[in-house]
Amino acid sequence: MPDIVLSRSAFERLQSHAQPLIDTPESVILRALDALEQQTGRATPHASVGGSPEREIDTRALPRLTHTKLLDATIDGEPLTKPNWNSLLDEMLRRAMQRVGSFDELQRICPVNMVKGRKEDEGYGHLPEIDVSVQGQDANGACRAVVTAAQALGTSLEIGFMWRHKENAAHPGELGRIRISPRAQSTRK
Repeated sequence: MPDIVLSRSAFERLQSHAQPLIDTPESVILRALDALEQQTGRATPHASVGGSPEREIDTRALPRLTHTKLLDATIDGEPLTKPNWNSLLDEMLRRAMQRVGSFDELQRICPVNMVKGRKEDEGYGHLPEIDVSVQGQDANGACRAVVTAAQALGTSLEIGFMWRHKENAAHPGELGRIRISPRAQSTRK
C-alpha cells in the first residue's frame, strides 16, 4: 500500500471535511473522489466508505433504529452538542413548548409519555425550563416523536446516525440521515 505525504495545509483542508471520530483521511479522500466523479459523470468503480453510501431516510417509513448511535443533529439549523436520541427529544420538546405555549398542545404534537411538573421515577426526567417531565425513549420512540413534532411545527431537522455493528441492527455499520425541510406552519395557542 503506497504512503501519501500531504502538506499541513492540505491535511487541514482534509480535516475540515471530516466527521470527528468517524472519518479517516482515506474515507474523506474517497468521499471527495465520489463527489468529483459524480460531478464529472464518471461512474465510481467502488462503493463508498463502509460499503454503502449514507442512506437517506424517508420519514414516512422510519427504519428500525435499535443499535444506532446519533452522530449529529440540527434543529432549525442549530447543531446540538454531543447529541443522543433522548437529548435530541428533550431539545425538541423545549423548542416545541416555546412555540405552542401549552402542555396540552405539546402532548398533541409529540407522542411520548409526559406529565406536567416534576416526575423523576419510572424513567421520567424533568425539563425544568418548561416544567415538563418526559419518559426516556429507545431510539425508535425518540426518533418517531422528534420527527412528528418537527413536521407538526414546520421545523427543519437533520439527524445523522450510524447503525452499530451488532447482530440485531437493521443495517450494521451503515450511515443514515433524516432530513425535514422547514415549512410555514401556524400552531394554535
